[in-house]
Amino acid sequence: MMRRLVLCLVAVLPLAAAGCGDAPAAAPVAATSRPVVVEDCAGKDVTFTQVPAKVVTLDGYAAQTMARLGLTGKIVGTGYPAPFTVDASPYKEELAKIPVLGKGVLVTEVVAAQRPDLVLTGFSVFGGPPGSPKEADLATMNVKGLAACLPGGGRAMRDGAPSPALTDLEPAYDFIRKLGTVFGVQDRAQKLVNELRARQEAVAAKIQGAKPRVLMVQDNPVAGQPIKTSGSGTLAHALLTLAGGQSLFADVSSMHADVSPEQVVERDPQAIWVISDYPFAKTKGRELVDEVKRNPLLAGTTAVKQGKVFSTSQYLVSFPSPLNVDALEQLAADLHAGSS
Repeated sequence: MMRRLVLCLVAVLPLAAAGCGDAPAAAPVAATSRPVVVEDCAGKDVTFTQVPAKVVTLDGYAAQTMARLGLTGKIVGTGYPAPFTVDASPYKEELAKIPVLGKGVLVTEVVAAQRPDLVLTGFSVFGGPPGSPKEADLATMNVKGLAACLPGGGRAMRDGAPSPALTDLEPAYDFIRKLGTVFGVQDRAQKLVNELRARQEAVAAKIQGAKPRVLMVQDNPVAGQPIKTSGSGTLAHALLTLAGGQSLFADVSSMHADVSPEQVVERDPQAIWVISDYPFAKTKGRELVDEVKRNPLLAGTTAVKQGKVFSTSQYLVSFPSPLNVDALEQLAADLHAGSS
């Protein structure tokens, strides 16, 4: 009996009421056990030995995802809060509690001053906006960083390089699951993904008939200048595809692509989707839609003749976030309004 007791103590197993001789097999490792490993946008492993306690979100896109996972209490500061302005969800009050450290994407010095153990961005590359921390800066600070990943590893945002066509919302869902793993809330993350997918599938179930040709514009066209549109490697293209439309320039891939007015007239869009609130646009919001409707360069298109011009804020469609599904529902309703 004494020998058996010694063996039990040496095993150091938390078997509580069970006798040593009747011990079950070792329990599976809990989902929240450390360390955990996730991949960054370049496919490299990022290891977390403990749950991050102090998080800086460089932009409102990342903060919105954290809020929906119940993790706003981890955020010590955010930059670029503009996406909060279009968030009509119950989480808007939670987002308002986050300290805003700057109106733009946070610069390296501001991030370093917070002494975070994790930096998040809804962009797909660090160091894109001028002055914001690059991966080398994070390494110098001994801080881990995670970004929401778009196809092409963010090259389209960084230098305009071609990206693969995007036709789904997996970038948003992947970022949610990744944060769920890092913070030990996998069940909560998967539940959120399931809810968003269900809404996406509900939109798909209502779509019928032909897919209209759609011109995406980011500013009011000016005579003698190219028209800015969104290419096939963007979330806007994915949303348009899921909403039952087809891009007039699916053969263009970059995030901010330039096309000629002559090409637009030749391809004749059946609808014009104005993506508003880009910082380079001369006009914002509803006023931009009205200007596009009156623009003589587009007057001969089927879209303008039939009054099929509508808009969505870029804060809903530019980068991965739960608000992408809000945009999908709105876009599908506008695109198919009046369809039988």
